[in-house]
Amino acid sequence: MTRYLFILLSLLTLVGCIKDPVQGDGFHQRMVVDGRIEAGRSAIVSLSISTKYQGEYDKSDFADMVVRWAKVTVECDGVSEVLVGRSNPNYPTQYIYTGVDIVGEVGKTYKLIIEYSGRKWCAETIITEPATLTDICVETLDSGYCSISATLSPTKHPCSIDCSVAGSPYYAPTILGVYEASDEPRRIVIHSPLQTLEYNPMFIKGQKVSIRLNTMNDFGYDYWSMWNNNIINNANPLFPMVDNLPTNISNDGLGIWSGYGSTYYKLGPIGQ
Repeated sequence: MTRYLFILLSLLTLVGCIKDPVQGDGFHQRMVVDGRIEAGRSAIVSLSISTKYQGEYDKSDFADMVVRWAKVTVECDGVSEVLVGRSNPNYPTQYIYTGVDIVGEVGKTYKLIIEYSGRKWCAETIITEPATLTDICVETLDSGYCSISATLSPTKHPCSIDCSVAGSPYYAPTILGVYEASDEPRRIVIHSPLQTLEYNPMFIKGQKVSIRLNTMNDFGYDYWSMWNNNIINNANPLFPMVDNLPTNISNDGLGIWSGYGSTYYKLGPIGQ
């Protein structure tokens, strides 16, 4: 079983194109989008096709379940850029579409256009003003784990926290890491991402931990709040329900295209 959650969240399929016919039980395949653009950074998009979970999947199965031949375009202020698809083993799908020319700016709107298998999907998002973390504290526990807490600055927009551990460039969503906008600073505890069934909310002593704080619009808050609720309340956390997640992808698509105001913090090795 792959150790990453997002590739499981996408609920991929074994085929290379989207089929229009509805299957006998009412299920039909849908494009699944995981896309982001941050202030000061270019877009990153991964694509897959939805399927039902029908048994055990291993990592080799997922290699054939990713959309690799789509045309993915980002537009802003009348300028468009076709993203380049490439293999990247550091990401859950191991294949991402990335840009260079269009870099995110706070307050601007970005349109995503996906063309694949004779169909088109679109979404729009805006980049919000970043927030900050201060007074980041690492507490070492007798168990060999560490807890991380910080003060979240007042925020005009909702926000979420992702983490990367052990030097990986991939940032995974943390559990209970979604927060409403607030006029007051808040002391928060930063939990580790859920990446295996043997989950521990603490971080391992000696790990290098990178934290990404994202502000977002209201849709992003609704999406990631529901995602967190599904993970926490589902009996099988590695295969949470996704049918009830909101989406801003047109043409019956699933997933999210979101702009973020992001700030980054690097810690570690922690507890030493």
